[in-house]
Amino acid sequence: MRTTDPTPLPADAGWLAAARERLGRLPRTALGHDIEALRDALSDLPWLPGCPDAARLARHDRGQRYRRHLIGGSAVHGWTALLIAWPPGHRTPLHDHDGLWGIELVLEGALAIEEFRKNDHDGEASLEHERTLILGIGDATAFTHEDYVHACRNLSAQRPALSLHVYGGVLDGYSTFHTGTLGRATPTRRRAGIDAVMI
Repeated sequence: MRTTDPTPLPADAGWLAAARERLGRLPRTALGHDIEALRDALSDLPWLPGCPDAARLARHDRGQRYRRHLIGGSAVHGWTALLIAWPPGHRTPLHDHDGLWGIELVLEGALAIEEFRKNDHDGEASLEHERTLILGIGDATAFTHEDYVHACRNLSAQRPALSLHVYGGVLDGYSTFHTGTLGRATPTRRRAGIDAVMI
């Protein structure tokens, strides 16, 4: 996983330890119920002392894009955890997670999540809308199927948002999707990067 800024960002040691302790409970080969249990175990993190502040992390932004801050994990652990700082109004394109399972927990602000399932037909893909979620502080979603695709948006046009993302491995690459007039979804491969490491 490439890191675009090797300078570590300081974080509250107590909060990071609490988050890493919960993440460490996950079995190496996690099943659906393990992932749901982890999602529930993480849900109190926004209210623990020392929870990272969206505005503080957003100050490290060098433009109007979200920033990914690694807080733990590796291929050895079977998971990777990141904090994502969302600028006001920022939205992602439709994207997958390269077949990995995932959990997304809002720590500050509110996110809209548009969830889709990718269907492959004779070498062509289409996206079927499944649901729209509005996640506020302490709300989380989990996904486990390989064909999961979503787009995320910070609902505030004035304030940054912050979310914790856990993936079932190292997310080195992913695909974004452009949907055409006939409903076909054209994928474009992207590299995933880390903007900073939190210590």
